[in-house]
Amino acid sequence: MIIEVSEFQRIRKELKSLRDLSRPGYPRGMLFTILSQKRVDAVKRYYPQAVDKLDEIASYWNENGSFPPWLRLTPVMRVRVLLKALGYSKAETGRILKDPGRAESDRIEEEVWRALFTDFIYSPLAVKHQFARGKLGEEIIRRWLEERGIEYRDEKDLRKEFDKTPDFYFDELVDIAGKEVKWIESKALFGDPRTHWLYDKKQFSRYEEMFGEGYVVYWFGWVKGLNRSILPYDFFSSPLRNALLDMRVYTAGGSPKRIAELAEKLDAFVVDIGCDAEDEIERCVYIEELEPEKPMRSKEFLDGMCRLIDCYSKGRILIASREKDWKKSHRRHVAWVLRNLGFDVIHV
Repeated sequence: MIIEVSEFQRIRKELKSLRDLSRPGYPRGMLFTILSQKRVDAVKRYYPQAVDKLDEIASYWNENGSFPPWLRLTPVMRVRVLLKALGYSKAETGRILKDPGRAESDRIEEEVWRALFTDFIYSPLAVKHQFARGKLGEEIIRRWLEERGIEYRDEKDLRKEFDKTPDFYFDELVDIAGKEVKWIESKALFGDPRTHWLYDKKQFSRYEEMFGEGYVVYWFGWVKGLNRSILPYDFFSSPLRNALLDMRVYTAGGSPKRIAELAEKLDAFVVDIGCDAEDEIERCVYIEELEPEKPMRSKEFLDGMCRLIDCYSKGRILIASREKDWKKSHRRHVAWVLRNLGFDVIHV
């Protein structure tokens, strides 16, 4: 989707929270990336101010057991600043974010868990989500090239030769969409003016200098007038593209046979959290850490959620368990976390 700068600015201004991602006329993924960048910009603006007031933050916490109301950061960044204010080292903070049970007080542990499950930008789950989206975009291009017999080299192949490496490099010029190119760079982002300027400066222009002309793919659209050759996402006809754009995840319960039928209908990769469907479904992964007996507030659950989100890099996913009623199933906890990360979760 290509929009005017004025339209982008209006959308960005109106996006306040994840509840605003269901606006008609725009892909959910597009709105999510714009909202995410808006939050990142806010953190960059307010974080230095917070670091200058560490003593005030520590004093307020010790007196009230809560964050100062003026601390305008995302949940994980608030926790990071708080732990810094309380004297925790960077290494200690990292360990607590991976395993909140390491916190020295129940109150801090509670805030860390809340942050991990609600921060859709800086939590480990959010970082895993961002990485999976990027891998999914690259997978769409990879399949497109291989279906057409176009030979390429990827970043792993190029790292020994070059300090800057595009996602896909062609040893010989390749005609794509009427233009001969040497590389393609995939970005699971929206190409707004500032984001594009930053990447053009540190990546795209460098690729052009080193290899010649190439294409950029902004999977969630861009604003008109960018100084770069951009391939529209609808150039690549793939079911994986829909999973990337709508950010929709399905959950279902019942017998392995029912799950297999739904998976085929939805063209989905099954994430088994307790339905014993592995033997009947080819595209299926069993995640033991997400079975009902595993509590949400545990390192095992976090590890399981990371594995689940990584499955999203393969395309549409269907989360399956034995119980048909999702309200009586552990799927409700998994779905709650996924919604907090921006996904549109549908129970079938």
